[in-house]
Amino acid sequence: PPSDLPRAGKLVNKRLLLVILVAASAITMMSTDLYAPSLAHLPELLNTDPEWVKLTISLNVAAYSLATLIHGPLSDRFGRKPVLFWGLAGFTFASFLCGIAENIGALLAARMFQGVTAAVEGVVVLAIIRDVFTGKGQVRALALYGIAIAFAPAFAPVLGGYIHVYFGWRMNFYLLTGLAMLVAALVVVFLKESTVKDRAALAPREIFADYRGLLANGKFLTYIAIGGCGLGSIFVFITAGPFVLIKNHGVPTEHFGYYNGALALAYIAGSALAMRAAKSRPPMAVLRLGVCWAVFGALLLLAVWYTGWETPMTLTAAIAVIMFGEGPIFAAVPALAMGATDRRTGAAAALIITAEMAIGALASLVVSVVHDGTARPMMATMVALTALVAAGYWATRPPRGQGG
Repeated sequence: PPSDLPRAGKLVNKRLLLVILVAASAITMMSTDLYAPSLAHLPELLNTDPEWVKLTISLNVAAYSLATLIHGPLSDRFGRKPVLFWGLAGFTFASFLCGIAENIGALLAARMFQGVTAAVEGVVVLAIIRDVFTGKGQVRALALYGIAIAFAPAFAPVLGGYIHVYFGWRMNFYLLTGLAMLVAALVVVFLKESTVKDRAALAPREIFADYRGLLANGKFLTYIAIGGCGLGSIFVFITAGPFVLIKNHGVPTEHFGYYNGALALAYIAGSALAMRAAKSRPPMAVLRLGVCWAVFGALLLLAVWYTGWETPMTLTAAIAVIMFGEGPIFAAVPALAMGATDRRTGAAAALIITAEMAIGALASLVVSVVHDGTARPMMATMVALTALVAAGYWATRPPRGQGG
């Protein structure tokens, strides 16, 4: 059984490991944030409708979430390192295809392929952290990891906006192509394997048993639903934010990244709070901290909506409070979810990513479909998702005096 496998992760240099994981994650996360400032211009550039352009976000996320279901068992069977390398190689090719797309159909196809390959990183990162770290150390590692990779969405839209203005939207994807090649080389040279290959992991009966056991675990599912709704708020802004700020409020394309960066900095601050809190508090207490801040941010967003005091600054400030709460939520949820099951690490990590990204894709799709040219669909969707996060926490909270 998986629990009897030797902990190969004890042999890994943890600092070097986190550096490599952060580099791989930053590149794949930048695949959306880097070209986000171009979204509002692509309908004209590709002779299409805004709804089709928004699908380059939601379909990418959907492909990402579904692909993780096979990447998890693959990493259990063949090891974390080879699966991560081939994922980065595929991501390199997919990014190049995005750059040469001549129409919206080609871009949609390339973005879906990009999502499939980017999913490798998401699964492998969670699996490696589970391999190497335990207990509160997992929460702290995830919080530190969150701080580091959040710098990518903080500066990527700023960089992407200027690249769009001076070099065109395609150059953003060509930049990703080169960076992904570099990170793939780092994986080959420096990454050490963190697990022992499980030859039974790809047997259909084993895969079915793992996923069936995970899907029957109510607490596991509730935790990943909390993470998914939190992620949904982020994807709602990524999808609708450029249209709201650039088209509705006249924010210059090259300045959009500053607003997006403010949200990323809020998330970084929340992750730093989570890392500090995890030193003395159990994961559930860290989760509660994040949920409280996210709910406060949603109330502020409702106040902006009902008072009519809607400006780029007030919208960003309210959403930033929600993003601050997401830091502790994302640091605690994976540790809580994987701690609630004894199934294979790769399968558990895969289902966590799949479910969370599927919810994010659904939220992105909803805000695309209900687009009415105002900020109301974006605000309503984010408030509803935060309410679901709070409900999930309430359903899993321990009895008073137990577990924080």
